[in-house]
Amino acid sequence: MRVLKPEVAQDRKEKILSWVVYNYVSTGRPVSSELIAEEGKFRVSSATVRNILKELEAEGYLYQAHTSGGRLPSDKGYRAYVDNILRMQGMAATEKDRLEREYDSRVEQLDGFLKHTSRMLADMSKWAGFVMSADMDLDSVKRLDLLSMGPKSVLSVMFAHSGLIKHAAFTLEHKADKGAVKALSVRLNKRLKDLPISDLPQIIFKEFLVKERDKGLEELLKKLVEYFRGLSKSEDALYLEGLSRIYSNLEDGSMEDMRNIARLLEEKERFSGLLRERLRDCAVKTKALAEPGKHHIVEVTIGSENSLKEFKNFSLVSTSYCMNDKAVGLVGILGYKRMEYPRMISLVGTVSSMMEDMLGEWEKIDFEE
Repeated sequence: MRVLKPEVAQDRKEKILSWVVYNYVSTGRPVSSELIAEEGKFRVSSATVRNILKELEAEGYLYQAHTSGGRLPSDKGYRAYVDNILRMQGMAATEKDRLEREYDSRVEQLDGFLKHTSRMLADMSKWAGFVMSADMDLDSVKRLDLLSMGPKSVLSVMFAHSGLIKHAAFTLEHKADKGAVKALSVRLNKRLKDLPISDLPQIIFKEFLVKERDKGLEELLKKLVEYFRGLSKSEDALYLEGLSRIYSNLEDGSMEDMRNIARLLEEKERFSGLLRERLRDCAVKTKALAEPGKHHIVEVTIGSENSLKEFKNFSLVSTSYCMNDKAVGLVGILGYKRMEYPRMISLVGTVSSMMEDMLGEWEKIDFEE
């Protein structure tokens, strides 16, 4: 009997595991040894496949829902599959082109930037998409820039001493002159530099808003007061779109999943807390990345790897998006474990990069003039 080298046998076992996971993700049906032998093109007998499946089951990568049924991937099996994807993944050029066209068509709609991104993720993934910008907690101002994006569009970018950056887009009813917006930005910077964010609403109101006579700038200052009031309460901006995709893809016996997700989202703070934790982790890992120019990594947590028990049958695929090499928000997808991981990972990574490019372009506008 021919004995395979250990590395060859291990490689074959990993390929069979990946085939099982991919087949289950594609069909939703348990995978039998006969199916693998017939369609897997591994050039091995059904008996050999059965032995490999037993090994994978013993090692915790697969399990059988019924004694006589085929195998299904466990969380550990999904993890091995995802880790392999992360080593090799790239996005199809046609899908990347489609994403870029979507973004190009919405550049001017600044007010809906984050919401549009979460909706686009949901549409492209067929799952739920989310975007969350970072908390400021009790931070103080390093710099505040107001960037005119058109007669009635202004982007606010605040740099905090912690290294975090907060961005917000405002659509005005009245026109605001570009030069006047820039002059206001200079005056605000001189007054607000190094102050706690919690002091900003009162100072902007008393020292700027009540004295302003220009309708456009007055409206902008009102929006800034409201915006900084929200930041001083440490409220994060969470945009979640596409939950109906999860409900419409309920698997057998998963009504409890729907109840769990609905209950969790009613308690928004718990879900936001999970995402804040992921963002902090991403921020730390961003600093540790050795590759020049690489700002973020895509993270995947599968089922029981998530800290919330309600997510035992779900996976989260997410990454940070950055400005000036600092993590300023989180973007990702929430769906059942049986998702198309290669595509989801590429989708999240590509969208994050495009968000960074767009925010970078907005930031440069003020300095190039």
